[in-house]
Amino acid sequence: MSDPKRQAERQVYDSLDRELGGDFTVYWSRPWHRFRPDGTGRDGEVDFIIAHPTLGILALEVKGGTVSCDDQGQWVSESHSGTPYNLKRSPITQAMEGKYELRNRLKKVSGLERRQLNLCHGVVLPDNIRPIRPLGADAPLELFAFSNEIGAGRLGDWVRETLSRGAAACDAPGPEGMRALHEIIAAEFELRPHLASALAHDMKKIGFLTAEQAYVLDSLAGNPQMAIAGAAGTGKTLLALEKAMRCTRDGQRSLLTCFNTALAAHLKGLVGEVKNLTIAGFHEFCGKVAHLAKVPLDNVQDPAFYSRVLPGALEQAMQQRPGLAFDAIIIDEGQDFERPWYDALRLSLKDLDTSIFHVFYDDNQRIYGGGQGFADELPKLSFRLIRNLRNTRAIHRSLKPWYDARGALSAGPAGQPVDWIEVRSREQAYNNASVFVADLTKTAQLQASDIAILTGGARDRCILFSQAQIGGAVPVSASDPRGKTRIWCDTVRRFKGLEAKCVVLVDIDQLLEDELIYVALSRPSLLLRVIGLPEDILRVKGGQEA
Repeated sequence: MSDPKRQAERQVYDSLDRELGGDFTVYWSRPWHRFRPDGTGRDGEVDFIIAHPTLGILALEVKGGTVSCDDQGQWVSESHSGTPYNLKRSPITQAMEGKYELRNRLKKVSGLERRQLNLCHGVVLPDNIRPIRPLGADAPLELFAFSNEIGAGRLGDWVRETLSRGAAACDAPGPEGMRALHEIIAAEFELRPHLASALAHDMKKIGFLTAEQAYVLDSLAGNPQMAIAGAAGTGKTLLALEKAMRCTRDGQRSLLTCFNTALAAHLKGLVGEVKNLTIAGFHEFCGKVAHLAKVPLDNVQDPAFYSRVLPGALEQAMQQRPGLAFDAIIIDEGQDFERPWYDALRLSLKDLDTSIFHVFYDDNQRIYGGGQGFADELPKLSFRLIRNLRNTRAIHRSLKPWYDARGALSAGPAGQPVDWIEVRSREQAYNNASVFVADLTKTAQLQASDIAILTGGARDRCILFSQAQIGGAVPVSASDPRGKTRIWCDTVRRFKGLEAKCVVLVDIDQLLEDELIYVALSRPSLLLRVIGLPEDILRVKGGQEA
């Protein structure tokens, strides 16, 4: 150290380093700050803190130069050049203040509050020889080490003697006391960034990109019947909604339909009631039209009811009531539709050739494999979306193992890294999810309505969802309206087509189908946390460690 004012401290440090054994811990120049009862602050510093797990803790003040004190209690240090410096407080007072500050802080540590620790204070005057008599009533010679001790290599012995005087009558710090002292005065820390501003920036960019995507509709405006393909995140749903709104503004009676009732409810919530626009899940739509046309329906709602009976009722209703037909029909998540359903919807058009019929679908061949029969029913004119606009690049990378060879290009912001959290049990996974939600919401990084917790299994079998609150938020299904204190809790399958700023995946051991893994990882726009056993984490990663 080159600062001449601290040469004395350097000398003391070197002596302590040579003379104290490895069972001692020495801290050099430890500042502290305390608030007074009136709210004003008080700063201080302890030149050295010496700690021993058995003997106790010593606060040392070091003063270089020739030291003196007048009858008014004014301490003066004279430098080697002869320049005097008035000291604001006596070195004894400074050492005592440091000792009491340490004592008060250690008393607040759980497990140490009832211990009577041996805390001592002392002063080292390395440029002064030991006098014959005490320096005052508050300054017995035992409190001081002088050049005599340093020059003779006995500073370490003086430290041991100082601590030993009261050690037998006090409690030893022990390992826990040593750890607590270190955390108080020297612990390393790394603060987490508050995500709110970073997420807002990322969301703004994603919103801009999504709005920009509307140019696709401008370029396809002259084609009434189109199949628009794209992998997850390429903006199909918002384009489908925008197309439906444009048709409605042009005075066309329009239908926007999808397989997922939760997605239909979400789209309704986005636009509200719009004249000449019907937004409904496919089976809900079939039932409504059948009711209007007074087509009777069986009460037995088995798989055949949804696969054949309801679509058949739609066809019959349109034959009986042609006035119920639409100028424009837009289908979202078209890969979920069976081939006969397309026939029923085409019969719901006013004109089979000139009415608008747009189908938005996921063409990720790796996922849908041999179940591509619906593709034969799509309009022959097609267009493919190639940019992932919904997900950050970090989330997009987690999707790569589940895209087909064509995949999609990531256009989003870099984003936060995906959290792959390994746990040992389902209970631990649920607890991790709850704590994560509480941390995001209570620190105002996200609202509960920005978050979705998705289970890889059945909703009614996820014990987490049966709780009254999760991290302080009320769990609701994806079909329920959002709210500041309500958090979406549903299955991956039912969340198909939906998205949330943050998604937490649990029960990933039940994500056994490639399609569900693909859907699960693609639902968040900004934050993704995947919680599970190590082997399930590796499988959901696509067998890749990173």
